[in-house]
Amino acid sequence: MRIRLTTLPFVALLSFVITQNASAQQSTKPAPSKIKTRLGTLTYEAGYPTKETADKLYDEIEYQRAVLAYQLVDNLVSYYSMDVGFQEAGADEGDLIVWERFADPKLIALTPNHTTIYGMSFLNLDRDGPMIVEVPPSPFLGGLFDLWMVPLVGINAPGGKFLVARHDYEGPVPNGVKLIRSRTGIAAFFGRGLVIKGDVKTAAQTVKNCRIYPLSQQKNPPPTKIVPATGVAIDTISPTIPDDFWPRAAKALSYVSTDKSVDPDATLVLSLLKPLGITHDKPFNPNARQRRILNDAGKMAWHHSLAISFAPRLKDVIYYPETQWEWVLMLDPTLRDGFWRDLDARINYYFQGTMALPAMKNKAIGKGSQYLRSSRDAKGNWLDGKNTYRLRVPRNPPIELNWSVTLYDYETRSQIQTDTNVAALGSDDKLQKNADGSVDLYFGPKAPKGKESNWVKTIPGRGWWVWFRFYSPTESFFDKSWKLPDFEKIDSVVKTPTER
Repeated sequence: MRIRLTTLPFVALLSFVITQNASAQQSTKPAPSKIKTRLGTLTYEAGYPTKETADKLYDEIEYQRAVLAYQLVDNLVSYYSMDVGFQEAGADEGDLIVWERFADPKLIALTPNHTTIYGMSFLNLDRDGPMIVEVPPSPFLGGLFDLWMVPLVGINAPGGKFLVARHDYEGPVPNGVKLIRSRTGIAAFFGRGLVIKGDVKTAAQTVKNCRIYPLSQQKNPPPTKIVPATGVAIDTISPTIPDDFWPRAAKALSYVSTDKSVDPDATLVLSLLKPLGITHDKPFNPNARQRRILNDAGKMAWHHSLAISFAPRLKDVIYYPETQWEWVLMLDPTLRDGFWRDLDARINYYFQGTMALPAMKNKAIGKGSQYLRSSRDAKGNWLDGKNTYRLRVPRNPPIELNWSVTLYDYETRSQIQTDTNVAALGSDDKLQKNADGSVDLYFGPKAPKGKESNWVKTIPGRGWWVWFRFYSPTESFFDKSWKLPDFEKIDSVVKTPTER
């Protein structure tokens, strides 16, 4: 480093010289033979680690890297797990799985809801080559994603035709079709049919009208196979047991690109996991030591994610000041660098949810959707299934379409499963209203007398939380002139404005 001494004040110059000399001095003391650390006592010989200490340090290094790798790869594994779950339920890649009468609690998936009609298909570009996806003009929201869940393109009411291909595709593109490049060998199509004025049948048909077929069959496209899924037990979440998570991760990573210029995130993850037996092109077969480290790291990483997701320390995460309502989405999915580098914001969302789109974050009056979440009551205590709570939804909610509140289990992050098979309530349901137009919703192990229509059953001893969805939000959502109050724990039914 070159420094022009004439530009430095004398005192600053003297301080600089003294500091440099001090840092350059070599101690004449014997090197310590033992050092106490969080790992225990480490032993050294003339300053160098003994074999026992070096082995212990390498175990710790690889453990820490495995924890980081878990957090970096979790959304890739999460998305691939959906593909695996669909295939186990009988939907092959390229088929369109549709929840024609909404996603009910039998679907184990991250944060589905009962307000829109879901349709989804995974596209195996490595097996089937480039795929064409056709979406007719309709009340539709969705998009195309790579296996990392990075949005490739958003799709809304005008629809469109898309050719989904690997990043290095150089073949023909049919007229009127938009080329979408994926950096992973599997991509995904996700769509939601919007229910307007209670017309569920039309919303379902909106999704079923979509077509998916290989480019190689464009001259005579086969009909898209529709797989009905409402009421079908399907498990699509990442394995929570580390011994199952890491083989799934190894398989998912086989679909990523090892070209650093194409997918630098994949090359980083693979470099972290290579010492632990996970590579891009070899079967997953760790030795006992590697398996032990991966197992310990997987357990700890899961709990890290639980804390980051449900007890976030992100700036401005609270939406309504002095309440427990948080933004669901703290990252901007349109910015790839921000998406990948802001790890806490990424974990905060993807531990709970899937497939973030700009429409979930950007302000668009009367369009798209907005999401808030809460896992605590008005006093800041966790929502517990043994208690009964009331949520009062004020009159004139800020929507042009509808709203819903859905309950999820803390562990599966899926809709809570009870004998009622109901985990959500919304403006399209037949709810009792108060005299002032507000609606009181109840959540607990037993329904308050006379409030059964406004009640969702919970499980004593299990924590739960909610996403509150606003479809086609209006200005009063964004300027916060309409405010959603917190959950109130009640020991008995609180009188409503109608009953006073």
